[in-house]
Amino acid sequence: MTDDTKTGYDVIIVGAGPAGLCAAMYAGRGMLKALTIERGAPGGELLNTDLIEDYIGFESIKGWELAQKMAEHAKKFGAEIVTDTVEQVRKADDGWFDVATARGKTYRAPAVILTAGGTPVKLGVPGEGEYAGKGVSYCAVCDGAFFKGEVLAVVGGGDAAVEEADYLTRYATKVYIVHRRDQLRASKILQERAFANPKIEVIWNKQVVEIKGTARRRRCVHFHRVQAQYGSGRGTPQT
Repeated sequence: MTDDTKTGYDVIIVGAGPAGLCAAMYAGRGMLKALTIERGAPGGELLNTDLIEDYIGFESIKGWELAQKMAEHAKKFGAEIVTDTVEQVRKADDGWFDVATARGKTYRAPAVILTAGGTPVKLGVPGEGEYAGKGVSYCAVCDGAFFKGEVLAVVGGGDAAVEEADYLTRYATKVYIVHRRDQLRASKILQERAFANPKIEVIWNKQVVEIKGTARRRRCVHFHRVQAQYGSGRGTPQT
């Protein structure tokens, strides 16, 4: 055990999204000393969501606002939240867990709760990594304002993609949803909003194969047609 080893915790929670904050709150209510380790701001994916309308008790609330309320609620019951990145969780010979972080700290507890959440799914196409943060973004709420007055493309057809596309229309002059199928997978209410939005156009049966840029920092998306096998989408598919 080193000087950077912290003990005295009943449980260590990795991640401070909704699940982690809920665990921290209940640990506090149960009179347990809990430590929550989060690499960013508490809230997780709530911070990447503009408007939440399907969380019981709130007819409509901003993602960041709900995240703030959750963090405050957890702290009310004694939650301790530190900003750091967990690099390793190891079970020691005595049965306790050693949680090592990027800042050189090691925290010990007899129990660990993993609520690390997820990371954005990347396309894995040429140009994506090169232009990440330079026109390629994974968070409309975080970066939408940087693209005011631009024509944008959102890749995907699920809830996240359709919701992000709808959000981006407040900044962009046009938003294309590029989807490899001929129907969206998003919930019906999100689809209806997208189809009713005059700034949104769906490009059906297309798969992104490359992202290119120019000297003027303009970005373009190259895609090819894929054969639809999932039934008929709403409206006339783009060819």
